[in-house]
Amino acid sequence: MLRNLKTREILEKIKEEINAEYGFQDEIPRINYGPCGVFAQIFVLKWNELFDHKVHICFVMTPSRDECDHVCICLPTGELYDGGIGIHTRNVYIPQFIIDEMVVYDESLLEKWSYGLDRTYPRFCPDFNRNVVERIVHTNLENLASIDV
Repeated sequence: MLRNLKTREILEKIKEEINAEYGFQDEIPRINYGPCGVFAQIFVLKWNELFDHKVHICFVMTPSRDECDHVCICLPTGELYDGGIGIHTRNVYIPQFIIDEMVVYDESLLEKWSYGLDRTYPRFCPDFNRNVVERIVHTNLENLASIDV
């Protein structure tokens, strides 16, 4: 499915809009400093509502699996995606981290490894607003669905 150029363009557009909204901290997208779990939740729920080829959440874990460093999405192609980096491969995290896949959506597990889905991010993403992320993701994914990929 992601071989479709329009799909890749829309995913890139989401990333660009998110980064334009929240910016960077030390060259790391602010959306990936905490609100990555909320972004993943919004994206996965909307994508899976609109498309037959499902996506799921991945947790980028420390080797001991006692801490989650990042939450991202596994696309139908097996590539990973998030609101800050965009489409990328698992090699970005290896060998420093282990990727645990949440193939079946489990909000309590997402809540746990996001360290709370309904919180603020005063240090690294102080202007985070769930409604803004929902608007960006929903608008772009609905646009993609309307062109019948």
